[in-house]
Formats: sequence, C-alpha cells, structure tokens
Amino acid sequence: MTDTASQTITTAVATREGTALDNADSGRVYVLADGTVGAAVIDGIGHGPHTSRTAPLLAETAARLSARRGPLAGLLGAAELVADPGVDGEEADAVAVAVMVRPGRPARGAYVGDARIYGWNGTQLTLYSTDQTMGQWARIHDDVPIEVAAHHDAWVRVSLSQATVATVGEVGIDDHLILLTSDGIHDQIEHTALEALVREHAADPQALADALVAAAEPNGDGYRDDATVVVIVHESAGSTETKDRREETETMVERVNVRVLLLVGSEAEIVADAEDADAPERYPAREIADAVGVPVGLLAGVRLTAVAGAGGRLSGWQLR
Repeated sequence: MTDTASQTITTAVATREGTALDNADSGRVYVLADGTVGAAVIDGIGHGPHTSRTAPLLAETAARLSARRGPLAGLLGAAELVADPGVDGEEADAVAVAVMVRPGRPARGAYVGDARIYGWNGTQLTLYSTDQTMGQWARIHDDVPIEVAAHHDAWVRVSLSQATVATVGEVGIDDHLILLTSDGIHDQIEHTALEALVREHAADPQALADALVAAAEPNGDGYRDDATVVVIVHESAGSTETKDRREETETMVERVNVRVLLLVGSEAEIVADAEDADAPERYPAREIADAVGVPVGLLAGVRLTAVAGAGGRLSGWQLR
C-alpha cells in the first residue's frame, strides 16, 4: 500500500499454477518514492525451457519501467529482454499488460496480446483492452461464423517479443479499481461471474485477487491454465471526495430493459423493450455475449438490462 497526502493506492497479487508443467505467468507491482505504482502481468506463451524462469523477470522489468516511464515504456522495455530468440532459438515469449497509477491522477494502461485490463467503477466492470488475436480481428473486420472466430482466439497476433510503439495498445482508466489478468482468469471465468466476484470483494483487494485465481475452472478436457491477477485500488485519502463522487454516480445510473432484435455481422441490434421503443442501435455482439455469458449466436431475442450512460449509450449488460 502507498499513502500520500492526496491518495491511497492499495495493491494485491495472486497467481495459481495450471495443469500444464509449471507456472508460466507472473505478476509484479513496484512503487516509486512519490507513491506512483507500476504493475504488470506477464502470461508466458507455452512452457518452453526459459518461459517460467523469464516471466518473473519480464514482469519486474515492466512494472518498474511502467512506474517510472509509463506502461508503454514498461512493455517495450520488457520486450527487449526477449526480442532475440537466443542461441538455442527457444527464448521465452509472452503476452502482457501494464499500468501506471499516480496519486491523484487517472491511470494509464498498455497491452499486447490477449492479457487484459479491466476497470470497476462501483457499478460495472469494463474491459479496457482489446484482445490482439485472430479471432477478435475476424469479429471486427470480417463476417465469419461464431465458431470459426472462437477457434482463432488461441492465435495471438502480437506477442511481447514483437512489440513496437505501433502494436502496443494504450488506454486511460478512470475507474478506481483496476484488474490486470492473464487469460487463465478471463477465459475460464464468465464475465458475469467475474463481475460478481469484483462486486463481492471490491473492498478487500487481496481477497479479490485470491478469489479470482481460485474461481477459474478447468475446461471440458480437464485443462486449467495458469491464472494470475493484479488488483489496484486507488482513491483519495483523508477526504470523502472520491467516495462521494462514486456514490453520486451510482445514484444517477439508470438501468433500462432492452432486447436483442437480431445479429448483423459482428454487431447486435438492440432496442428498448417497450411498445414505443425508438429505432434500434448496434453494439458489438461479442461485448454483450461476454458480459452476459450467452454465445453470440444465441443472442437474438434475449432480454437484457443495461446502464444508460452519457448520450444514451448502453453498457453494463445483464440478463433479466
């Protein structure tokens, strides 16, 4: 925990080995003298001879550089450690996420591959990163069958060893609670269950981290991936400004009834569930499917609730 005159930042890390060899994940947090926090999660690709040994080094490098120079520099710095395949051609590679959290300021995040950054504002869990996989690329840029896109989710388009300024994604995060996850968390816990765990344990970051790695279930073949999460909570200390603002936001949230009319390519047409409903609007079908735990192909006709935000845009999808 870091504590300054303006803000307290609390962090927690948890990791759990999967069923394949040893743990190729790693999570690290580093704190500067002024209270700035850098954090990173590394998800090693495969279980090669160097992966499990190198992952903690990559996470430590990314966390330290993120705190000092920002998350883009953090990931690019870590990338230099594995940019060369080594004399045996089997140097480690990974996907990764990193954040920089400075007291009193919005957080900054960066990602490469399919590790993820989530934010929790006290009401809903928002995914800030975009998976850099062939499956996600197909959903965005092509009209392909759902099962084909899902099959290609395992193909990472960009890894840490290939990271450049142009291929690392960057985001700003206003939420007071941040999650950094390896895919052993978000691929093996439905979004609704993930959000429920955050809601239950948001006041205790370490309990939340432990609950998330414990909740990841094996797939149908009995395989369970390594699971790693970093939790960061940052809010004003010594005043009620942040708490009051969050409570005011929650009071103003309007949850409305909606339904999915039909699917158009990778988008879902959403309309208010009322006789006088306005024209439908389109939203990414995968975003809704992940949030409510319903396969994309079965979304048509599903009745939901959603939070109406600024400009009437909907988010925070939940089944009715």
